[in-house]
Amino acid sequence: MSSCPRMPVYTPKVGEIVRDLAHRTADGEPAEGVHMETLAGLAYLRPVGGGCEWTTKPEHVQRLDHPHDVTVQHPGRPRAHDVA
Repeated sequence: MSSCPRMPVYTPKVGEIVRDLAHRTADGEPAEGVHMETLAGLAYLRPVGGGCEWTTKPEHVQRLDHPHDVTVQHPGRPRAHDVA
């Protein structure tokens, strides 16, 4: 068992643009997306310019060095078939 304390998981607010360390762009950089919600142990992110959401584990979500938000007018529930 490790004696190192665990780092707390970052909890972004809805509409905050975050970095997803588990997903990469075509150039190999960590993906950035708009945080939509955390539900059933998964963080739901959507591309900044719009598009299909994806899921990642909350521990893979990282705050940007210079955070910024987008307005989420009608945050919806994640697709029902994605929630266990």
